Amino acid sequence: MTPVGDDLVGIAMLGRQGTNFEAALAEIPELAARVAGREPASDLRGAGPFRQRTVRRSLGRVMLVGDASGYVDAITGEGIRVGLAQARAAIDCVDRDSVAAYEREWARRTRDFRVLTAGLVAVANSPLRSRIVPTAAALPRVFGAVVDRLAR
Repeated sequence: MTPVGDDLVGIAMLGRQGTNFEAALAEIPELAARVAGREPASDLRGAGPFRQRTVRRSLGRVMLVGDASGYVDAITGEGIRVGLAQARAAIDCVDRDSVAAYEREWARRTRDFRVLTAGLVAVANSPLRSRIVPTAAALPRVFGAVVDRLAR
């Protein structure tokens, strides 16, 4: 759930193809209660699979940043931040006249995001899926630390 405005939130859910949004929402009673009786601001949308891999992010003086450079998943809402970090890496490499270093810098600056997001996607597609929200609620400091780490 992501705040979008004073009276608007975005709700994103991971699920296998064919997942029923209403049924999945009902599995989270507190969230379901908060949005009960509200009109959706948009139509239900879905996409996937999300993982987009690239063999390389640079060739010669061309460097890919953002989604063009590959990504694990769009669920965290961190795409813009990660894309900006990649752009900063590209600029730093150009400033140092070391475009060849971009692959290494890209990997370093996106590592936490890629590892944590891949882990979350793996858990969401496993039998542990139903434990994500209860575990986050039971261990708010751990959940907060993961979110904070993603935000760096």
